[in-house]
Amino acid sequence: MENIIEIKRTNFQRKSAYFQLLNYALFSILGIVSIFWDWKAGIAPIVCVIIFYLIERKIDFWSNVIWFIIAFLILSFSLSWIFSLSFGIFIFQCLLLAAIKPAIVIWKETKQEHTDVIFAMSSEYFVCLSPDNSDYKGYAMNPMGYKKRFPMSAVISVQRDGNSLVIALQQQIVRPRELRSEEIEIILEYFRKNRPDVLAAVETKIIRKEEDRIYWVKLIVIGIPCMLAGLSIYFFADNGRNTLVTILSIVAALFLGLILLKITNLIYRS
Repeated sequence: MENIIEIKRTNFQRKSAYFQLLNYALFSILGIVSIFWDWKAGIAPIVCVIIFYLIERKIDFWSNVIWFIIAFLILSFSLSWIFSLSFGIFIFQCLLLAAIKPAIVIWKETKQEHTDVIFAMSSEYFVCLSPDNSDYKGYAMNPMGYKKRFPMSAVISVQRDGNSLVIALQQQIVRPRELRSEEIEIILEYFRKNRPDVLAAVETKIIRKEEDRIYWVKLIVIGIPCMLAGLSIYFFADNGRNTLVTILSIVAALFLGLILLKITNLIYRS
């Protein structure tokens, strides 16, 4: 069966594009100013960013993001050790300078007209804008970056919850964003005709309870390790100047996050 629903918006991302442009422009300016602050120390971050973008032309970043991060940390450690630089400040400068390229790309995109599909549905899958509980700041900057595709076979419940649509899948809860009331009704009508068995099959209070559980798991698994790593770097690594302690703090935070994830999964399963 062909798609029977396709909801579009014209220039939907323009506001978020300007917001992104403002942020990247500020980061770029700070990066450039940091070079003039100490131009000798600024050479190494410039070289690091140039190497990154040259490699990115040949290798897809997101498909190899872990290897990029590992290579970046090794290169940062090597250059900061060779040139006697602060490891933390070196990484900070690299991140600021890396913002120059996306600032240019976004500036060009704001000059163009765009029509985006924010929701589509067929008998096999549906596509929607779906940020997670803790991703709303990222969503505000790049809403189409949260466009996700889900199989229709995984849908177990569909219902309206206030002004939003709630779709419960076998493994997660999805709340499609940016849908108007009449558009939600069109989607519900589709299910009434084609899959009436999933209409409000799961109680709304049960869905909300599951969403709260996911939120607290993320807060524990990500928030606690990040907070402890930041405190460790500040107090024990001389605010990033002690490279070895800084790296150990980051690695320990990663392992702690994995351990907390295992513990929280065991608790909720029991």
